[in-house]
Amino acid sequence: MIYYFSGNGNSAHVAHQLARLTQDKARFITRASKAATTADIFGLVFPVHAWGMPRAVEEFLERLRADRTPYYIYMVCTCGDDIGRTDRLLARTLKQKGLPLDAAFSVRMPNTYVALPGFEVDSKELAQEKLAAVPERLAQIATAINGRARGVRDVVPGAMPWLKSKVLRPLFYRLFCGDHGFRTTEACNGCGRCAKVCPVRNICLSDQRPQWQGRCTDCLACFHHCPQRAIRYGRWTEGKGQWTMKQEQKSPNKNHRRRWHKQRKSTT
Repeated sequence: MIYYFSGNGNSAHVAHQLARLTQDKARFITRASKAATTADIFGLVFPVHAWGMPRAVEEFLERLRADRTPYYIYMVCTCGDDIGRTDRLLARTLKQKGLPLDAAFSVRMPNTYVALPGFEVDSKELAQEKLAAVPERLAQIATAINGRARGVRDVVPGAMPWLKSKVLRPLFYRLFCGDHGFRTTEACNGCGRCAKVCPVRNICLSDQRPQWQGRCTDCLACFHHCPQRAIRYGRWTEGKGQWTMKQEQKSPNKNHRRRWHKQRKSTT
């Protein structure tokens, strides 16, 4: 069984493609009625958040029941660039439950984090370059999984991974994460799209305006899916682009059968 978490579709795409390539099933972690290691193969697919696991994944692992040790446990994380020591953080969490991490992989996907200065969705060219490399990368990973390769750490930790995951990550969560910074502009029409796409059901509508409930996992799905581009996070998301895999797949490019989708606030 492959358990996955995804806010904007990158990790969902990877999970379902891997399920097809490995003849397995993919299940969204917040919809899993039971969090238990009952299958022979146990896979985790998720995006990297601040060089670590998303809060939703950490909560899933907290309630995970190690009924028995699966024959094979692996992780695949999606990232815009690098993962820091995400694989080691997961391995440590699993070890606390008496479970091993047999293999770890990372897949570069279009960037979706835009909530701080200097962070933006990828350029059209870079997004297409990343997406074009995904099928071959997933085929490589599927081959390793089907062969039950062990001791594999096929990831991109990046420069100074310890600093990113051990020092910067806690600072990110303390200072910049959570839903306290979300607000809507007058462009909001109360469509409720943000509440529908929130993977942890953290948004409800009050007087046709979204209200965040304090359980945010920082995926920015509400920002990227808003058709009116009416959601802001602090002052740093003004004019920044949007990205979702669903929009990408609906807009095929005749060369790559995908087209990069980026929206910006009009400057006129």
